[in-house]
Amino acid sequence: MSSTKPKLAFAGLGAMGFCMASHLLDSGFQVIGYDVYPPSIEKLVAKGGLSAGSPREAAEGVDFLICMVATIGQAMPLLFNPDTGAVKALPKNAIIIMCSTVAPADIDEIVRTLSASGRPDIRLIDSPVSGGPGRAADGTLSIFSSGKDSDLAHAQSILECMSAKLYHIPGGLGGGSKAKLVHQIFAAVNIAMTSEAMGVVAAAGLNTQLAFDELKESEGGSWMFSHRVPHMLDPTLPPYSAIAIIKKDVGIITRTSRALNFDLPLLHEAERLYIAGDSAGWLREDDCVIVRLYLPGRPDLVSQQAKSFVPFELPAISISDVPNLMIGVHLAATSEAMSFCDRLHIDTDLMFDIVSNAAGASAAFLKHFREMQAGDWSLSAVSGVKDSRNRLVSSDRSQRCLLLIHCLVSCCGQGTKALRSPTPVFGSAGTVQSPAWMIP
Repeated sequence: MSSTKPKLAFAGLGAMGFCMASHLLDSGFQVIGYDVYPPSIEKLVAKGGLSAGSPREAAEGVDFLICMVATIGQAMPLLFNPDTGAVKALPKNAIIIMCSTVAPADIDEIVRTLSASGRPDIRLIDSPVSGGPGRAADGTLSIFSSGKDSDLAHAQSILECMSAKLYHIPGGLGGGSKAKLVHQIFAAVNIAMTSEAMGVVAAAGLNTQLAFDELKESEGGSWMFSHRVPHMLDPTLPPYSAIAIIKKDVGIITRTSRALNFDLPLLHEAERLYIAGDSAGWLREDDCVIVRLYLPGRPDLVSQQAKSFVPFELPAISISDVPNLMIGVHLAATSEAMSFCDRLHIDTDLMFDIVSNAAGASAAFLKHFREMQAGDWSLSAVSGVKDSRNRLVSSDRSQRCLLLIHCLVSCCGQGTKALRSPTPVFGSAGTVQSPAWMIP
């Protein structure tokens, strides 16, 4: 083990955190692990890590503390609990690397509390991550870091070890969290769009495996579509990412946007799906199970139709119709997310690089970003979008498609300010009831 690499504490050994801590261990860092779930600590010890019985014990004598807990509600007592919090034990001028996804306002609150606790010497890096457990284990995450340049330089070896794409977001603390929130708008909408597209395919009686093979290569395809649909086709695959995670991230985004009086209606539609999934008791299941909302009473229809067929419920729809529906939603998401990016004062060219290389990417985003950027993120800046809108509105094939498609069809051709939709109504057991604004 290299003596030149710093000893660090790692708090939060969940699916992502454990993989991140394990990779740091494998790369020669000394890692002291802490988690509220003792078996996670034991797993890290079995890999050669050290254990701590409390955040304070983990923080003793380390120059870096990586925080990868799920929420700010967990992070604050981990850091500041008067009996067990890490902050009192951290050496002078130690650095906290905040990798959890939190609101920019939460980063400000941590800074204020450090000062109020008599530890203004402790330095903070706002450094949320993206990429999932697989990339965490490989050290190929995307990391959005912000803070003082000198602090970032001091932590560079740790951040580089965990990442394939390490972004330094200008503007000081909070910039990393802002960039992560913009990215998560794309991620959340794309996860919902994936469920909607495959729900439409299954309800149409189409072969879902053939549809997936074709759609993932189409302009309607996305990173999320390619990585979520396999779990729909084969429910025996281990969960990729729980509904709880994306629901939590969306809640942070919507709270941040409300504080700025900035409406994100397409994201709100996606959030209602995640809330419905929670109400149905699916919070710990893979987020691909949102497709069940589109197939009430037949939760396994996507997997069943990977090899066989059922009678048509959406007459005359074909696989070739679905990409247009997907493209429309991706364009609306681009309009909404990038307008919010402007509002947060994040450089849009930097954001393009981030999204293009992360889980929020889609073929439509890559193709149409520049013309939408030139058109102030208006959908009308996209060539042919009005013709696409007219085809969607007039087509019987799209009239019975659900939530996100109708949100788009009601506003396509306008800028993000025109994205408005009534509240949909969810039925019992996580089913979707068509609200009055949807054409029967």
